[in-house]
Amino acid sequence: MKGWYALPSSQKEKTLSLNDSEELLTRMERHVEKRRQRFGDYSELGASLSLANVDNDRDWRKPGVVVLQLDPTTGFNAFSIEGLEPFGDATSLLVLNVLIELVEALRPTFACTNVKARTPEKGLVTYQMSRRLYQHRQFFGWMGFVPAQITHAQIRDAHAVHPVDGLGTVIVSVPGVFDPTDDAQVDKVHRVEMDLASYDLLPVTDPHFKG
Repeated sequence: MKGWYALPSSQKEKTLSLNDSEELLTRMERHVEKRRQRFGDYSELGASLSLANVDNDRDWRKPGVVVLQLDPTTGFNAFSIEGLEPFGDATSLLVLNVLIELVEALRPTFACTNVKARTPEKGLVTYQMSRRLYQHRQFFGWMGFVPAQITHAQIRDAHAVHPVDGLGTVIVSVPGVFDPTDDAQVDKVHRVEMDLASYDLLPVTDPHFKG
């Protein structure tokens, strides 16, 4: 689990190492051409790409699987880690650094972090589905990005703020690894989200609702 690989988008494709750059670029060009044939020749069309640090079924079942999904056409990008155990105490700093790097590279308009946990009593709990504050706004979660310069004085309930020059601010709601089954931590995340909503920095997903 030390290399990076481009995942297939169909059964006809194979997993490619990023070292196979020529073959990977050829595949992406083929994907772009298919999209042009389907949707028209728009400049915004691009090839989506899913990268992972595994290339076989055995390693997919191990903790520490990392996946990066990029789609320039829709503008939706996602970074996920399945099983945090291999990263230990470095997990929080790792996720923060990855988020900052992705913000600088992709220049998003918003970013959020969902976390899932499992308990004997409740089973699987995800912040996005089970503990979020607003149903009509984007959730923010453990940490995220807003396209505005925010100081810690403006959002005192946050654990930390990290300005990203010329782009906005990465905000960390709680220290360490966020546990969505911990009511005290969830309450703190909710207070951060209320502050962001008051600054109109938590995007509304359903315009029929206000607040």
